[in-house]
Amino acid sequence: TWGPIIQKRKEYIQMNPSDGQHQINPLANVQLAGIMLPLSNRRDNNPVPYQQMQEEGAIAKAFDIKQASHPCTCLTTSLFKLSVVVCYFVLSLVLERLYCLIITVVISAFDFWFVKNIAGRYLIGMRWWSEIQPDGRDFWVFECRLNEDHVNPVDKNFFWWSQIIATLIWLVTTVIRVISFEFFEGGITGFVFVLNAVNLIAYYNCSKEQKQRVNDYIRRRAAQHTLEAISKGSLWF
Repeated sequence: TWGPIIQKRKEYIQMNPSDGQHQINPLANVQLAGIMLPLSNRRDNNPVPYQQMQEEGAIAKAFDIKQASHPCTCLTTSLFKLSVVVCYFVLSLVLERLYCLIITVVISAFDFWFVKNIAGRYLIGMRWWSEIQPDGRDFWVFECRLNEDHVNPVDKNFFWWSQIIATLIWLVTTVIRVISFEFFEGGITGFVFVLNAVNLIAYYNCSKEQKQRVNDYIRRRAAQHTLEAISKGSLWF
């Protein structure tokens, strides 16, 4: 039979002369299975699991559909993105490849229209469109709320991350098809990529907040690179 793991615990109690309270000596030892270990090295004093739980909780909270102002719109835009990916990569197992590509293009067109006319307005309070001027030039119009802080953060996360991830997926897929000399499918995936990229770029131009975040990221990276170069002695003024 298994005996108790902890055989003996010994703590040294000291008396604090100032307030009369007891203190546990940090150098006290614990005898664990015949091995003496400091209390500071015990596993229950390690804060890493708690930090990981905090990070996981923050991610779950950022995409908590129950906290969204427009949960149906969040789910619909995510399902559109997922449906396009499933149709292109999975549906060929049960249908002919040509039919899969046609369905992929059709769903992508619906997704483009939904993001442009519905999801952008409800989830982040933005819209964009293009107008043809009398001289034939194409004039783009970008609008957004005066204060983007009033946008629900869950709605915002669903919108931006679905757009970014979908655009990256179809960019990588298009590059792979072109490198593999599969130009027909590369044209299909390139078309889907363009639809996602147009919406992403247009809404980026609408959002002053996203522009500020990108500018801040570029400045941080430039400052970090400069400091690293100075520390290595490779930057001379």
